[in-house]
Amino acid sequence: TPLEEAIKDVDVSGVLRYRYDTGNFDKNFVNNSNLNNNKQDHKYRAQVNFSAAIADNFKAFIQFDYNAVDGGTGVDNVTNAEKGLFVRQLYLTYTNEDVATSVIAGKQQLNLIWTDNAIDGLVGTGIKVVNNSIDGLTLAAFAADSFMAAEQGADLLGHSNISTTTPNQAPFKVDSVGNLYGAAAVGSYDLAGGQFNPQLWLAYWDQVAFFYAVDAAYSTTIFDGINWTLEGAYLGNSLDSELDDKTHANGNLFALKGSIEVNGWDASLGGLYYGDKEKASTVVIEDQGNLGSLLAGEEIFYTTGSRLNGDTGRNIFGYVTGGYTFNETVRVGADFVYGGTKTEAAANHLGGGKKLEAVARVDYKYSPKLNFSAFYSYVNLD
Repeated sequence: TPLEEAIKDVDVSGVLRYRYDTGNFDKNFVNNSNLNNNKQDHKYRAQVNFSAAIADNFKAFIQFDYNAVDGGTGVDNVTNAEKGLFVRQLYLTYTNEDVATSVIAGKQQLNLIWTDNAIDGLVGTGIKVVNNSIDGLTLAAFAADSFMAAEQGADLLGHSNISTTTPNQAPFKVDSVGNLYGAAAVGSYDLAGGQFNPQLWLAYWDQVAFFYAVDAAYSTTIFDGINWTLEGAYLGNSLDSELDDKTHANGNLFALKGSIEVNGWDASLGGLYYGDKEKASTVVIEDQGNLGSLLAGEEIFYTTGSRLNGDTGRNIFGYVTGGYTFNETVRVGADFVYGGTKTEAAANHLGGGKKLEAVARVDYKYSPKLNFSAFYSYVNLD
């Protein structure tokens, strides 16, 4: 078969990212190994995706990934340039247009409400069925195992988020995990002159917990060109009997955010409540889940006691954000997050106290395919 014929139905996409990371800590700063403790690190991430129709109704997908960190100073002054590509995702999709249903089977990024949906979200091997036969409603069911835990490290539930070489010292300890099963209903409807987007998620992770989540957002235009959005979410779980003990508690998170946009200006006001002051609990499975639209700041939700993916502490936070976008390309903005973590008076329960973060941001959208961004974050823990 000629090369031109072989590749004519192949779609190629990908991401190329360079990130410069560095962090400085006051000598009295409480140990928080989850925060940005890099020293002039150069981080390279590249993903190349190939998708091809291989038969009627069948498509194959493969993703190659490159992820390396070149240290810039001190003991981290090393180079990982020799690190090669590896196959991160590999799956087959069958689509039946008559019933508006797709079946995706293989090694794939899960993209759940409890996992990161960006380029480095949790990958597992499994099957997902997606149906769009009802107008405005997407129904999905999924099952997965063989999670790519090494890629996530401390971002995955059950792994350590404190400075220790013993992962079992993680606040939320998981001795073993089983299969993950779940379903979701995601809607998008025109309502009262605006857009209403509800979500319902259910999942059972064997030997861990039964997870449930509800998210709803409503957007509309009020007065003269003022875009207004209100979003709220509740995430909870009921622990498996193996974890339902004196050191673990069921997790609950309540979040609410309102935002406006007008003539290039944008602002938001929001808050969160989650966690248990005496026992370890979690509200997501990996990193901060797919909750970015309900969070602010960069580092504060990674501090000890406040991590969403397993920690000990009752957390209450409020935040405001604001910014201005010039010519639809350059945005200058800031976040301010304030709150605190309450823990019981025990030596092994770190992370309690008042917490504050202030962030300055600049984002430049050079073109639809090229973006530049930078932020400076200041975190204070009392």
